[in-house]
Amino acid sequence: MTRPTARLPKPPPRLPKSPVRLPRSVLRLLGLLSSAAGLVLLALAVPRAAGTDWAAVRSHLGHIGGPQVALMCGLAAAALWSYTYVLSAALPGLTLRQALWMNCTGSAVSNLLPLGGGAGVAVTYAMARGWGHPPRAVTVCVALTGVCNVAARLVLSAVGALLLAGTPVPGIGWAAAAGGAVLVLPVVLAAAWPAVRHRRRAPGTRRRTAPAGAPGRLVRRARQSAARLRDESRDVVRRSWARLLCGMSATLGAQGALFLACLQATGSRTGTADALAVFAASRLLTQIAVTPGGIGVTECAAAVALVALGGAPTAVASAMLLFATFTHLLEIPLGALTGALWLLRAGRRRPAPAPAAP
Repeated sequence: MTRPTARLPKPPPRLPKSPVRLPRSVLRLLGLLSSAAGLVLLALAVPRAAGTDWAAVRSHLGHIGGPQVALMCGLAAAALWSYTYVLSAALPGLTLRQALWMNCTGSAVSNLLPLGGGAGVAVTYAMARGWGHPPRAVTVCVALTGVCNVAARLVLSAVGALLLAGTPVPGIGWAAAAGGAVLVLPVVLAAAWPAVRHRRRAPGTRRRTAPAGAPGRLVRRARQSAARLRDESRDVVRRSWARLLCGMSATLGAQGALFLACLQATGSRTGTADALAVFAASRLLTQIAVTPGGIGVTECAAAVALVALGGAPTAVASAMLLFATFTHLLEIPLGALTGALWLLRAGRRRPAPAPAAP
């Protein structure tokens, strides 16, 4: 008679492995390395890209006068102030002073960290919530200003690349072709959209249904959230499109004037039209996340283009360092100051804890 074999207990089910998360110390180290790489590119690679050296650039910068520095400070302040109209238009009820604090603090955080846009968004969200704005309105503001920034820089870069077509700037051929595609694609999509919309609404058209169960609920919630965000963003654009457009145009216009002022202060001998075309073509490079705010990368590319167009190498390198200082580096201590003031005022407004019950 055979003995019945005992059944071994089933092993417990394996839990899915949680995604590997880097420690905070590693993330901070990566941030410091990225910021250091941007500063190295700015201090060493920009003079080399222009065909000069740091000693000549440092000597050249020493000859810039006080009135020229004051003019550049004024133009940098005008660019910061102009963007407050974009923020206040995207978030109804936000005052211009609050928008200025939000802009300076968020820009300082973004300029310190690689992929710092996410951290800047978190700071913007916290400040707006601290001033009493509802979460959905802040989300619409963040999404709308992000789209405006990317779209404006994309269009401006495309126009600048087309204006530089046929010049001796290295690599401008494929950049001009990409710029032409960027400008033509929205026109094609706008022309084809009515037909696509009509086909989707036609009777008998099968619509995609969400899967059943928990994934289906998540998909439906995501679609509903996206639809609400789209509708609310559309309402804000309808009410404030003129202010958004004018504020964004004034911001980029002030930055372009600062670009010209830096070149004029250093005596780069670059034509105004060529300089503005290079400024426009280089705007999309500021979105590169290798270094915070694309610092170093943008200035190197602009220096190469300006020297190819006949600019004096030492003067061009000096101008690019000045422009990066006013549009990037000086925003960090300014944002630290506005962030500290906001934290101080937020602490004063915090209600006192309720007394303990006897």
